Amino acid sequence: MIERLAVALILLVVGYLVYRAYTGAQLARPVEADSLLRGRMPGIPAVLYFTTPTCIPCRTIQMPALTRLHDELGVQVLRVDATEQPEDADRWGVFSAPTTFIIDGKGKTHAVNHGVADFEKLKHQINQLRNAH
Repeated sequence: MIERLAVALILLVVGYLVYRAYTGAQLARPVEADSLLRGRMPGIPAVLYFTTPTCIPCRTIQMPALTRLHDELGVQVLRVDATEQPEDADRWGVFSAPTTFIIDGKGKTHAVNHGVADFEKLKHQINQLRNAH
């Protein structure tokens, strides 16, 4: 019994470390010249938002949160349909929809959210990068 618990704990820790390393790699990649960011206005934070047409949480939760973020904080929202642009989704390491990347006004990625990120979480992430500058 103890052995199974130890194995489960080890697998959990290894999984967490792999996830953290993967997320760190997503944040460390250079994005300034990425084609998806061509329409981004310099100096204004942006959210790069990967979605699909069949993603229900994208339409019912994520998009309303992003619309509110844009309306209240003036954040740019760059929407990417991962089914129409699979090579872009692969390049950014997107496994599921929704996935959002928080990008500062200089084009550097500061956070990635795998799955739905509600308005408060996104607002907190934007405020953190605004306060850092």
